[in-house]
Amino acid sequence: MKNIRFYTTMILMAAGLVFVASKTNAQKINSLYFLENTPINARMNPAMSPKYSGFGIGLSSFSYYLQSDLALDDIYYPQSNGELYSFMHPDVDKNVFLSKLNDVSSFSFGTNLELFSLGIRINKKSYLSVHTGINFDLGLGVPKDFFRFFLLGMDENTEVSTFDMKSLKLEAMLYSKTGGSFSTQVNDKIKIGIGLNYLQGYMNASMGFDEFKIDASETKWDVSSQGYLQIAAPEELQLAYSEDGYLNNIENTYEMNSSGDYSATFNSMAKVGSGFSIDLGVTVKPLDYLTISASLTDIGSINWNEEYIQKATSNGSFSYEGSELDEITGNKDNSGSSNNQLGEKLQDFIRFEKATDVESYKTRLTTKLNLAAELGILENNITFGVLSQTGIAKNGKYSDLMVSANLKPGSLVQTAFTYSLLHGEASSFGAAVNIKLLLFNFFLAADYIPLSYTPQNLPVSNSFYNMQCGLNFMF
Repeated sequence: MKNIRFYTTMILMAAGLVFVASKTNAQKINSLYFLENTPINARMNPAMSPKYSGFGIGLSSFSYYLQSDLALDDIYYPQSNGELYSFMHPDVDKNVFLSKLNDVSSFSFGTNLELFSLGIRINKKSYLSVHTGINFDLGLGVPKDFFRFFLLGMDENTEVSTFDMKSLKLEAMLYSKTGGSFSTQVNDKIKIGIGLNYLQGYMNASMGFDEFKIDASETKWDVSSQGYLQIAAPEELQLAYSEDGYLNNIENTYEMNSSGDYSATFNSMAKVGSGFSIDLGVTVKPLDYLTISASLTDIGSINWNEEYIQKATSNGSFSYEGSELDEITGNKDNSGSSNNQLGEKLQDFIRFEKATDVESYKTRLTTKLNLAAELGILENNITFGVLSQTGIAKNGKYSDLMVSANLKPGSLVQTAFTYSLLHGEASSFGAAVNIKLLLFNFFLAADYIPLSYTPQNLPVSNSFYNMQCGLNFMF
């Protein structure tokens, strides 16, 4: 349907811009925190550092995360014939799906690709690291009435059905981070670290509403919408409008000349936004078998250039009735043909118009506070850790509390087995492994590995997923 295509473009605009819950919150995989041979844990706490110098290029580290209020078994329903139907399938009871929804369902997704890293152990006390990578974060908040409207439509048993969709939100950001960190041993017990990063913003998008409501009756639909859609992006990406002046598309005018030169595009991308961030960390070892650590990372923001910002707003109330209502509700017209035009008219429910009051703005990163303690036994070949992580964003915060059992028999192999006390829900566990063979160092980790599955191999009650892996040369 045309409405699905249009709103998929709107709601997943981040994909359209690179191809943005209710908040973005890029994360590292926590299961790696206590594996000190892993070079990536210096990003979580700049006071921590691996035992060896090393470098990585291309796939120094790759990670992704996916979080939702809904598990896969809330979205897909097994049938007696063994098939899986999504909640959109006509044979699935829509009320069962709707009963599982919160007032607002949050979805978030992010990836990080570290393109280059170099770590140099200056002496036994100090460590210097430089790195560059690309980050993408997407957050989406969808009100329950949004699903109710599209799945069930108007309640035939009431005179007026009201759908309140003002909680519909969208945020996304694509940026690169290039910087360095330095850690040093203050004394036998205390180690401190600091990191400085330059942030290059390539895209930022957000959408929100102060009001978005539909009052639907048999004879008339009243719609009121007050909201905005704003993007900061290269000039090759443009919001397109219909002849009536309403937003109806996103146009991509990227072009490559005959020599394969993308320099003009890259030049435009480099001007969209920029900023800086700082990372701070400390570790304290009051006893040989106890380490306490704390860090604040991603303290910073990106300023978006006014010349590369586009904005559309909606501010009005309007009604559908008579023949116009028949068109969008699927009633038959005078010729007797079906006219289900809801999809084609959906964009009119918001009626975004081009705005001229555009000005530069600032987007803060999600600052992360990590507090941890690690207790070792058997000469620290086995350790037990607890890590509290809090993400502080403009629109709220998220928290996680992880316990970890770590095996560190030597530098060849280190492993960790973890469990999230806040998000595990007895349905998942975490694991990490770091392997060093000669000059090659490989690591792989995930925090939410599902424990139980349906006969159709769907994870049960698990709506958090992440993974991180990397290959580095260490010497």
